[in-house]
Amino acid sequence: MHVRRNILTAPPMKPDGTPGCRGTLVEKHCSKGLNCNVKPYLSLSRCKKQHDWTNSSSIHNVSLSTVVRCEKGKCSVNLNMVVKMTLYDDIRGVFMCVHSPGMLERCQIANFPHNTRQHATGKEVEVQYDCFSVRPGQDLLVTLNTVPSFCNNTWTQTYTIPECADEDLRRTISECKAGELAYTVNTNRTEITVRVREAPEDADYNLRLCLKGRICIGVGSHRLIKKQDLHRNQSFLYSKALPCLCIEGWPATTNARRTQVCPFKSNIEELWSGVTYDHQTQALSWKPACPVKAVSSLCQAVVPKTCLDFGNMSLSSEKHNVVFSTVDPHPQLCMKFTTEAGFWIKCPFSSERFPGWNLKVASSADGHVVEIVSWFPARFAVGLCKMSSSVTCELLEESSFLNISVDRTKPSVVNLSAQRCDPSVCVQVKRIDVQFAVQEHRCNLQCSEQQFDQWSYSEALRKYALPLVVCIITLVMAVLVGNVTLKACGWGQRKQQPDKSPSCRSAAETETLIHTASEDMDTELRLA
Repeated sequence: MHVRRNILTAPPMKPDGTPGCRGTLVEKHCSKGLNCNVKPYLSLSRCKKQHDWTNSSSIHNVSLSTVVRCEKGKCSVNLNMVVKMTLYDDIRGVFMCVHSPGMLERCQIANFPHNTRQHATGKEVEVQYDCFSVRPGQDLLVTLNTVPSFCNNTWTQTYTIPECADEDLRRTISECKAGELAYTVNTNRTEITVRVREAPEDADYNLRLCLKGRICIGVGSHRLIKKQDLHRNQSFLYSKALPCLCIEGWPATTNARRTQVCPFKSNIEELWSGVTYDHQTQALSWKPACPVKAVSSLCQAVVPKTCLDFGNMSLSSEKHNVVFSTVDPHPQLCMKFTTEAGFWIKCPFSSERFPGWNLKVASSADGHVVEIVSWFPARFAVGLCKMSSSVTCELLEESSFLNISVDRTKPSVVNLSAQRCDPSVCVQVKRIDVQFAVQEHRCNLQCSEQQFDQWSYSEALRKYALPLVVCIITLVMAVLVGNVTLKACGWGQRKQQPDKSPSCRSAAETETLIHTASEDMDTELRLA
């Protein structure tokens, strides 16, 4: 059996003015010399017992194919049958039936007149019928038998009509014409401009944006374009350039075929933008904006383009959202998305919108002082480790980790005993009150200098102590200046001598000099 796609020329009109059908079998549809005609047939009789010459079926071969008939610019899909059989004297014809799910069985009979079948008895003849109207993609059950019907002479076969994806059907059958969608994208205005081409001219047209999954769910406005306005452009606004955001169009007819184009199908990066963090539950979740088969896991960013996975903990997004409970909002904590096309890494806490905790370390010959400042109550494990590789730090045998609690109102300080001061020894800190947390390290500890690597005690001293000393000195000098001014002007005496004003001006000048000296001293202290 094979599928043959031909565009047939419409037959002449019948005398009553109605279009003819090639199913009216004339001589050219039967073997040469065999005259036959066709009409509708309904068989309710049972099959008969076979004669001696019917030990085998008289129907030898049946060829099924799909043809396209066109009349006055309108085309339809038909099933074409070519039957090869041996004609015996008792066989008066052959009937052909087509059945499809949800539809009544349709049958036609080809009769062989007595005067013509006498010349063809015992010979192989051929009958063709191509007037069964069908639809694209339809599943058929085809049955043939002789007239009269003999019990061992039935031929049955299933057949599927090609879908509208077939080029010939898509080009000629109105049902398969879904139109072509041409578009342009304006990213600055987040706007898509669409124009419909090759759509049926006798029907209105539907147009919309949708999110494609198992079905395409409409988003935004839905447009019904009148058939006289199909040449006009249509504009749609979109919020995100998602890979599943598509333009969908279809004629406004029953069971019309739909066509879709997806302008942003290569924007896979947009899928990972739906990551959210709940500060109350400390849960990190991801809700895919598009249906996608992805495996999500957590990892720690250690060096550029390197992220260490957190064990075997991974979740699939195929059927539900991804939620990781109790996560430490650390800048190095990232989500890793893996699909068939590759993997992507997103670090949601890398921005300053997520205040977390800070680590300060000061080292001396006597030991290491670790200070932890947190914006929220948390518990930490603090200890020493040795870097065994660029990303791995192993616990020192002689060291043990200490568990401490940190309140957001004040920092916590831990004293660690001195260890070998070489570049491979590091201070390791990790939250232990959450399920997923990173390990932060401070390495290259300088035991000979007592200062923090980032926020040292000396910096704190310069920040708070020196301004306090400057304020005290300024206050003392202000008191002294006040006393000098009072004495110079004779304040507190009962009588004021007129000739003492020059001494007051001298005192004012003295006050200016003292203030200048105070400012100079303040400047020197700040520079110190």
